[in-house]
Amino acid sequence: MRVKVSMQSLLAGSILSLVLVGQPWAADLPGKNLKIAVVLKTLANPYWLATQQGIEAKAKEIGATVTVQAGTDESAIDEQTNMVQTMVGQDFNCFIVAPISNSNLIQPLVTAAKKNIPIVAGDAFENDALAAAGVKLTTYVTVRHTDAGKAVAEEMVKRLGGTGKVALIGGLAGHPASIQRLEGFRSGAGGLEIVQEQAADWDREKALNAADAILRAHPDLKGFYAANDGMALGVQQAVNNAGLAGKVLVFGTDAIDDALNSIEAGQMTGTAAQFPYLMGQIEVEACLAASQGATVDATTVAPQALITSENIAAAKTSSPQPWFEYHSPIAKLIK
Repeated sequence: MRVKVSMQSLLAGSILSLVLVGQPWAADLPGKNLKIAVVLKTLANPYWLATQQGIEAKAKEIGATVTVQAGTDESAIDEQTNMVQTMVGQDFNCFIVAPISNSNLIQPLVTAAKKNIPIVAGDAFENDALAAAGVKLTTYVTVRHTDAGKAVAEEMVKRLGGTGKVALIGGLAGHPASIQRLEGFRSGAGGLEIVQEQAADWDREKALNAADAILRAHPDLKGFYAANDGMALGVQQAVNNAGLAGKVLVFGTDAIDDALNSIEAGQMTGTAAQFPYLMGQIEVEACLAASQGATVDATTVAPQALITSENIAAAKTSSPQPWFEYHSPIAKLIK
């Protein structure tokens, strides 16, 4: 798949279950026999909503049928697990899954693995547990999370002149993406002093409260990095409430629409952009390639980029796609 600049924009809303049927005139489309089960974390998070939209768009393009389900929120582990347990007993020939934890979907996927049904991951699994259960992923579509955190740290170092007190807001404790993003930040922080790290469970309100407490404890704080944009928006609200807008840097991760709007308005400083719409499209491509017998690399790395006021106009114009050219490594495998 070759991505060009697009004027598409993300839709708002939360849908817990949706069935998209391939076009009735699509008899000759390559995905006409694909029935894809998709289980995401939650559509209450704009990141996963954008992923869903990318999946739907690519499925429509190739003539595939998809059923999308997601948890009520990012703590609904049992709910998500039950969804997969039900769907593995149905007539699907590919799974796209983003586990809430790195292990909750492994056992439900054992049956699919025994049937040699392709399984595409949109978030991290525990590799040792996968191997022990006999579950082999077709591919894991991801970004280099450490690179995202490092890019933010380097930008913060530049803006602060190499010194200053900063704080980190993580997601769920122990979540691989959160861990790697914060590790990446630490690796690029140079002379910055990280005075506090706080997990906020990917929750905007918890991040607001954490940032409020950190600002009270460290009134000379110069910056925050949050492991996703929802939390960064909560941090920005705390900064605003403290009368420190424009004086404390706030960076997030993901490039959701609200974060882009905040950067454009001169609120948030920046975000380490992922492109979930594009990643959803790549995940469907992986299902199609696997269904045609192609061998897909175990890890498929999607693009990312740092967005600040300097490039926000280009980022918003092209959203939800990148503003730069990108070639999907899986597209060339499709017949």
